[in-house]
This record gives sequence, structure tokens and C-alpha cells, in this order.
Amino acid sequence: MTLEDKLLRLQEIQQMLEQKKVTLSKSMPLLEEAFKIKKEVEKELKEMENKLISLGEIDTKENNLSEL
Repeated sequence: MTLEDKLLRLQEIQQMLEQKKVTLSKSMPLLEEAFKIKKEVEKELKEMENKLISLGEIDTKENNLSEL
């Protein structure tokens, strides 16, 4: 499941719960799924952030070296 798919699924779950389309007994598994997906999304976003920071550091180092 891609990051985009996960975000869409979270949105679907949110809508179902807000519109009260599910019973209380069915809402618990949906909430569990939502929390699982949320953790996965947070992990993926943190990994992306770390990669961007690394790329920024590499770019900065390269620019500093080219100025010498």
C-alpha cells in the first residue's frame, strides 16, 4: 500500500466514523486499523524527512567545496 493509499484509507475510515455508517462494534476494528496506518504513515514521513535532510547536507557540503 502506497503512502497515498494509506492516507486515502485513513480518510475513508474518518468519514465512516463521522457519518456513523458503522456500528460501535465495527468501529473498534476500524479504529485499530486507523492507528496502525497512522503509525506507518508517520514512520514513512520521518524517513522521507531524514532523506531530505541528508540531501540538503550533501548539497550544502558540495556548494561549500565548490566555493573553495
